[in-house]
Amino acid sequence: MITGNDLVVYCAQSTEFVPDELEEFMYTYTKEAFKIRDLLGVQDEWLGAWDVLSHGERKRLQLAVAFWRDSDVLMVDEPTNHLDQKSQAIVLEALKSYKGVGVLVSHDRTLLDALSTHTIMIKFGEIIKYRSKFSFAQEAYTQTQSHKKKVRDEQEHELKKIGKRVQMEREKVSLAKQRFSKKHVGRFDSAEKEKINGAIFTGKDKKDGQILQSTMTKQRQLSENMGTVDKEYAMGISFEGDIVKHGFPISVEKSCITLFETTELCFPSLSIDVGDKVGISGENGAGKSSFIRYFVEKVDFQHAYLYIPQEITDAQAQSLFMEVSELSSDEKGELFTLVQRLGSDAKALLKSTIPSPGEVRKLLIAKGLLQHPSLIILDEPTNHMDLDSIESLEASLQAYTGALVFITHDKTFLENLSTKQWVFEKREKERYSVQEVL
Repeated sequence: MITGNDLVVYCAQSTEFVPDELEEFMYTYTKEAFKIRDLLGVQDEWLGAWDVLSHGERKRLQLAVAFWRDSDVLMVDEPTNHLDQKSQAIVLEALKSYKGVGVLVSHDRTLLDALSTHTIMIKFGEIIKYRSKFSFAQEAYTQTQSHKKKVRDEQEHELKKIGKRVQMEREKVSLAKQRFSKKHVGRFDSAEKEKINGAIFTGKDKKDGQILQSTMTKQRQLSENMGTVDKEYAMGISFEGDIVKHGFPISVEKSCITLFETTELCFPSLSIDVGDKVGISGENGAGKSSFIRYFVEKVDFQHAYLYIPQEITDAQAQSLFMEVSELSSDEKGELFTLVQRLGSDAKALLKSTIPSPGEVRKLLIAKGLLQHPSLIILDEPTNHMDLDSIESLEASLQAYTGALVFITHDKTFLENLSTKQWVFEKREKERYSVQEVL
């Protein structure tokens, strides 16, 4: 909660719901309202068309309403999700022009560096504050983690040495007990008994025990101190099981589909072979998600495939949680491991009342991978996901041997992953087309 300000405006991450004041904004004819609409490319026909708008167009409407309200504090959650590169540049300039206090939640490195003057990182339940822009904060955090790793490695090495010493001291104590025991001394062997009594009297029987206790104390203290150092978890998904390769290539016949009442998308014959990684790019509203839905409906694929849509509704998230709860213990164990290797705690996620869209996406991906799909279809997979998870997912998909089709506005993700690209472009006033780039 932010106190001490008259008006705080929050622009949500999800694009599921229509902004409360959208209609009022669209019917406001002030100079400022028109400026915002022009800045974000808002069209008159978008009013009342929320259900058929792309998520990128919805995001621009969300931001337009947020900018229009006269706020002291503007809180924006992942403002560049769903946006093409042109729209991202527009949003950046709009956020730069904001005169109040801006609170930005984002995993867009370019946006963060361009806007941030202070950075807050949340890592492993810890809040870390930096008085610098994101890239400097990230560098400082990396250096800190590197130092912690060095300390942890040294502690682990020392702990192993102490562990060996504890074992040696235990053996000494055991031998001492045997030496000072009268159990095996003859009944009339008074000389040996006197010798043992002398050793006990001078404290020789206690010395080894004291050394053992001291060494064990050092072991316990070092072990407790290691608990304060951040743990590192293995990242990256390995795809187990054989990928079914017959049934490829998968083809889509040349056709045209309607996007809006008067706008259509036309595409040539397209095919996907096993091992292909097809990256789909293009401006907002070009029909990328519509094409993927058409593809999923029309293609008669013979084997398991995984399709993750661009946005997951609250109802779909609840249904997902119910499905996960019905999995066997072994399946849950495998699922939790996959989610953890994407940088999250699956058990904590399932207990949360309001999970983030990024966390739900990781759970959905992990559950789908349990089926060992031969084809993976991802619509904006990097939306809502943190940087570590994006890099982990990217590396994992590079190693995937099945077929992959993905939509993205993340240029780095697209270039690092795709073996060929389908580019959606506007050819005529009301027509978009698809061009294959190898």
